[in-house]
Amino acid sequence: MLIDTGGGRLSSAGVDDVSRAVAHELRKRGINEHSRVLLTGENTQELILTLFALMECGVSVALVDRNTPAAQQAALAAGAGVDRVLTDNALPAAVLPAGTRQEILAELVAAARSGSHAAAEARTANGAEACEDAGSGAVGDAGYGARAGTAPLDFGRWFARDDALIVWSSGSTGTPKGIVRSGASVRANIARSADRMAYSAHDVLLPLLPFTHQYGLSMLLLWRRTGSTLVLQTSSRRVDRAVEAIAAHGVTVVDAVPATYLTLLNLVDGARTRVDALGSVRMWCVGGEPLGRELGERFARTVGSPLLDGYGSSEAGNIALAVHPDPRGCGRPLDGIEVVVLDEAGRPLPAGGTGEVVVRTPDFMTGLLGPGGSVLPVGREAYHTDDIGRLDAEGNLTVLGRKNAVHRNGHTLYPDSIADRAAACGAPVQVVPVQGDRDSRVHLVFFVADPSDRPAPEWRRSLAGCVAEHELPNRVVVLPEFPLNSTGKVDRQALLKCARSEIAQRERKGPHDPGEQRGVREYRKAQEERESVQPKIPQQPTRSPDETMRESVPDEVPLRETTPREKTVPGETMPRESMRGVLQ
Repeated sequence: MLIDTGGGRLSSAGVDDVSRAVAHELRKRGINEHSRVLLTGENTQELILTLFALMECGVSVALVDRNTPAAQQAALAAGAGVDRVLTDNALPAAVLPAGTRQEILAELVAAARSGSHAAAEARTANGAEACEDAGSGAVGDAGYGARAGTAPLDFGRWFARDDALIVWSSGSTGTPKGIVRSGASVRANIARSADRMAYSAHDVLLPLLPFTHQYGLSMLLLWRRTGSTLVLQTSSRRVDRAVEAIAAHGVTVVDAVPATYLTLLNLVDGARTRVDALGSVRMWCVGGEPLGRELGERFARTVGSPLLDGYGSSEAGNIALAVHPDPRGCGRPLDGIEVVVLDEAGRPLPAGGTGEVVVRTPDFMTGLLGPGGSVLPVGREAYHTDDIGRLDAEGNLTVLGRKNAVHRNGHTLYPDSIADRAAACGAPVQVVPVQGDRDSRVHLVFFVADPSDRPAPEWRRSLAGCVAEHELPNRVVVLPEFPLNSTGKVDRQALLKCARSEIAQRERKGPHDPGEQRGVREYRKAQEERESVQPKIPQQPTRSPDETMRESVPDEVPLRETTPREKTVPGETMPRESMRGVLQ
C-alpha cells in the first residue's frame, strides 16, 4: 500500500498497474531496455511510478538530486551519455546536451493514466473483466488496480544489467565521480538488508529522505520487497507533519538523517509534540552521516527507544545495520560481508582499535563512469572506504567519519574521531582542520551546536576535559545549530568556509593578541581538572551581541614539537554516506 500524505492511496497491486501503464508510455516514447536516462524529482507518486516503470523496462537509471543546479544536471547527463532526462522541473533548453530530450514526470504519468483508462474502457466494451484492485478488493483512490491474473512487476531486465544504477559521489574534493552498480548487486544487498531488519507486511514505513539518494531509494525497494505500507511525505524536512503522519497512519518504522531527529527532539522539548504520539514506532532508523553520541543518548532518554544506526556506501551498498534488542554502533556486518579495521601500516587492529574501515563484499560496484558514458571496471578484492571506525569484541562496527588524518605536534589525528569524543561535553561537535596561510601549520576549529548559546570559554573548558592535550582546539565557534545542505546533512563546506575565516582572522591579529595568553592559562587550568568527573565552569560576564553570535578561542596552545610542522593538509571532503540505503 502507498499512502500519500498529500491525499490518495494505491494498493501494491495498484502501484504495479500504474507503473506498468507508465512503462508502456515510456516505450511509446522510445525509451526501452537499450536506453539510459537521468531521473530527478521530489518525493512524489510520479517519481516512484516512473522509477518502477523504468526498472520494469530494464532501463539504466542515473539518479540526480532534485536540488542540483540545472547546469550541473545537464553536465552529468552529458557525461553519463543518457538518452533522455526525466524530471519534475524542466531544464532550460540552453543547458541541455545536444540531441537530449526531456520528459516531465507529471505529464508522463498523466498520459499513462489516460491511456490505461482508455484501454480499460475498451476491454469493458468488449466484455472484458473490469480493472479491479486484486490486493484489497477495491479500486484505489486514484482509480487503479491490477487486472485479475496480472503478475506483479519483477524488474528482471533491470536486475540483469551491469549498469542498472548510476549515482555520483559528493564531489567535495573535485569533480563528482560516477559510480555504476549492477542490478544483481542491488537486489542481493536489498535481500541482505531485509533479512537483517526483519520487516513484515504489517509494517508501515515513513522514510523522511530524498528518494534520489541511496538511503531513500533503498527504502523504496525494501518496501516493495516486503509488501509493507509506505507513507509518502514530499517534504522530508517538515518534521511536524511527520509526527501527524505517525499518529494518523500507525507508522512502525521511521528512517531519517540525524538532523531530522534533532528537530523532533526540539519539538518534544518545546512541548509542540508529545512522546506518546510516537508510540506506534518500533524502529527509529538513522543514517546518511555518522550518528553523534550526544544525539543518540538524548534521543534514547527522551523517546525511550534507541536510534538504530547503519553504515554503507554508494560503492558497496549496505554494510552493517544495528537492530533490536542490543543495538551497538552500526551493528554487525550483514551476512556474507566482512569488515576489518586496519592501522596506518595496513595491519588488522584488535577490538576497540581505531583505524580505517576495509570491506569485502560481493555487492561492490561494477565500475566508474568513463568517457562518453562508458564503464571502467574496478578491482573487487577489498574496498578501502577512507572511513575510520572500530570493531568491538562482538563484531559491532562503529563508524566515526572520514579518515582525513592530519599531523600535529608529532601526533596523527582523525578530526571525526576527536569530534566523537568531544561530544561527551554535552553537545554535538564538528572538528574542521585548516591550514594557516602564514605558517602552514594545522589548526583545529571546533564547532559546537548549542541552542542555549553558552559562551565559547565555557565550552572551551568543557572540551579540555574530553580530549587529549594534543587534540585541543585552536578555535571554538558556538552555533545555535549546524548548517545543513539540501539533503539535511551537516554542510561541511559551510563549516570549512567559516573555519578558514576564523583562522584568517586570528592570523591578522598576530600571535601576541592579549586574549591568547589568557586562553593558554585557561587551557592549562582545565588540564589540571581533567580527572574531575564534572569540571567547574566559571561564570562569564555579559557579552555583546556579536560575541553572542560567535566567540573564538585564542589560537595556539604551546605544545612540545616532536616533528617539523606539517606543510600540507588533506583535501576538503564530505563524510562518507553512513546509511541504511544501498543506493544514492
